[in-house]
Amino acid sequence: MPAPPVSRQARQFPVSPTLRQPAKERGPRATRTVGLILGATKDIFLTRGYAGTTVDEIARVAGISRASFYTYFPSKRDVLLALGAESAHAAEVMVGYVRAIELPWSDAAIEDFVVKSFAVLDDHASFGIAWTQAAYEDEVIHKAGMKRHLRDCAKMGKAMGDLRGRPFADPAAHGLVIFSALERAWTYRQLYAGTISDGALERQIAEVICATLRDPAPARPVAPRRP
Repeated sequence: MPAPPVSRQARQFPVSPTLRQPAKERGPRATRTVGLILGATKDIFLTRGYAGTTVDEIARVAGISRASFYTYFPSKRDVLLALGAESAHAAEVMVGYVRAIELPWSDAAIEDFVVKSFAVLDDHASFGIAWTQAAYEDEVIHKAGMKRHLRDCAKMGKAMGDLRGRPFADPAAHGLVIFSALERAWTYRQLYAGTISDGALERQIAEVICATLRDPAPARPVAPRRP
């Protein structure tokens, strides 16, 4: 049986998962195998979610043996955590897009941010979907991802407040809304492909973000966040 086609994500990822077999450095073959595992896992997470993903299916899609999978990752949880490092970098990239917008900002600049963010989500949205599902059942995954995610949200909210010229009352909450809107809209774009045009969806999301930046309401004090 021919090996399955390599997905577009099957490349060298900027993460350093802990290998079961200690090694001073990974050779080209090991690096490629890790990339195949991560790429296959992303593809399966997107269609089946975390609970529906199995090691056997990851190995099959990656075109490797089950034993090869366990050479590099003890479990699918460890693959998810490895993908989390890459997803955190993707969030930083999206925040960087906002910080790069010149003042005074324009509707076109915000729409360009949305378009670029959707391109980032093309590679990274599957992690968010899988992590959200897994966090309900796995306390290790929940703790490993929540604090980092909220830090990313706070950075996004702070960057948006800088564009507005006035900080939001709760930058983390505002950033969470921005990331959630982008990620959810991206997910529906895949589901409704061919029904709603990409351009129309991107413009609508941009208009919502622009409305928050034009909001004339003064910042309201909020209760301190629990540690």
